[in-house]
Amino acid sequence: MWKSLCLALALALPGLAAPAAVAASPAKILPVDEAAKDPALAELIAKLLKACDEKDFKPFAEALSPDAIASFGGDAGPKGFRDVYGIGDPDSPFWPEFKAALTLGGAFMEEGLFAAPYTYANWPEDLDSFTYVVAIGAKTDLYVQPKDGAKIVADVTYRILELVETDPEGPNAAPEGWIHVKAGKQDGYVKTAETRSPVDYRAVFQKTANRWWLGAFVGGD
Repeated sequence: MWKSLCLALALALPGLAAPAAVAASPAKILPVDEAAKDPALAELIAKLLKACDEKDFKPFAEALSPDAIASFGGDAGPKGFRDVYGIGDPDSPFWPEFKAALTLGGAFMEEGLFAAPYTYANWPEDLDSFTYVVAIGAKTDLYVQPKDGAKIVADVTYRILELVETDPEGPNAAPEGWIHVKAGKQDGYVKTAETRSPVDYRAVFQKTANRWWLGAFVGGD
C-alpha cells in the first residue's frame, strides 16, 4: 500500500503508551504554520482551502493519494472520502472541519511529512490524548464559573489544559459551550470553541519524489 505504514505511524495518537523516559511536557503549545517552508505544499493547501469555500471536491480527488485514509475503518481514496464524509450533501461536515484544521496551521513531523493542525503535529508524546486539550484562542481565559461575566481566574492562552471530566454527560461536565479543566493547580472553565484536542480532525500530507499528496484526514482514534 502507498506509504501506509508511514501514515499509520503519523496518525497514531500520542500518549496512549508513554515511553519509559521522556522529557517534561511543555506547559504551552504555541501556534505555528510551517507550510510556507515548502512552496509546493503551501500552494496545495491554499488550493484545498479554496475548494472548501466552493465545496468543490475535484481538487481533493486530484490531491488524494491512492490509499488516502478517510477513516480508521478501512475507508480510503476518493471513494472512501465521498462515502465517509457524505461529500454529495451540501451540509457535509467535511468542508468546515477540513478548513478549521488547516486554517490553524501545521508543522512537519519529519521530512516529507506534514500534519495539521499544529496542536496535533506538536502534541507532547507523554500526554494522554484523551485527557488533555490545548487552548487555541488568541486570548483564552479561565473562568470560575461556566458563563460569560464570571470571574476570570487566569489567562491560559495556548496552555495545555487537563480535562476534569472527559465524559460530556459525567457528573463534573460543564454546560454546552464550556469545558471543565485544570491549569496546573487552578480549576475552572474555558469556552469549548477556544480549545482543541489531538483527537479532533487532522490532516496529513506526504511528499513523493515529485509532488505532495493529501494522505489522510481523520477524526477520533
